[in-house]
Amino acid sequence: MRVVGLEHVPAPPYIIASNHQAWYDTLVILAAFPRLPMIYTMARRDTVFNRAWKRWLMPRFGVFPISPSRGELDQRGVATVYQVLSRRGVVLIFPEGRYSRGRSLRPLKKGVAHFSLQAGVPICPVALSGLDRLRPFRVVEVSIGPPIRPDAPAWWEFQRRVQRMLDRVRRSILRAFGQRRRERRSWRSRLSGAAGLPRRAGLALHLLGDLQGPSWRGVDQHVRLHGLGEG
Repeated sequence: MRVVGLEHVPAPPYIIASNHQAWYDTLVILAAFPRLPMIYTMARRDTVFNRAWKRWLMPRFGVFPISPSRGELDQRGVATVYQVLSRRGVVLIFPEGRYSRGRSLRPLKKGVAHFSLQAGVPICPVALSGLDRLRPFRVVEVSIGPPIRPDAPAWWEFQRRVQRMLDRVRRSILRAFGQRRRERRSWRSRLSGAAGLPRRAGLALHLLGDLQGPSWRGVDQHVRLHGLGEG
């Protein structure tokens, strides 16, 4: 087996989209790609999971059952794909849906593109050759192309706008907290100034009482004693 393009493998999560030539394509791809993370793939429930030992064995190799109807995946199969991708896993999909021969491809199903766009993960394209006519000493080639990264869906931009607005609201609330603290300090300064009035009035009355004394020397002493300063 010859593997070409391993440098194109993106960081997980991602989807492997490969042509389909034989039932053992999955084993070849598992051998070509890195061991971790585990690669999950789907198989028909009525054919691959039709025996008890298969139902026990297949999940240990990352194969989960699907029950397609009219070319569409069932709801449970779709949910499994998104669950694997949400856990930063890798999903292998054969978008042709059936076997093809050589370099010819059947029309591709739309599901692989929907998964990529909805989950926001890249697609890693793979071309298998030599498996349709497997013989001893024949070279099987696995060619990995550059990843196809999805365009951001429209609702992503809306979510970013929502987040920007929330950030503005948060900053405004924090600024309001600061304004409230400044107002509290200003009111405290006013109250402290008002609280000092009775003390100053008492000193003034005391001084006026001393003015009735024999001389101005008592006034000067009271001024110095109570720290009123000159003037």
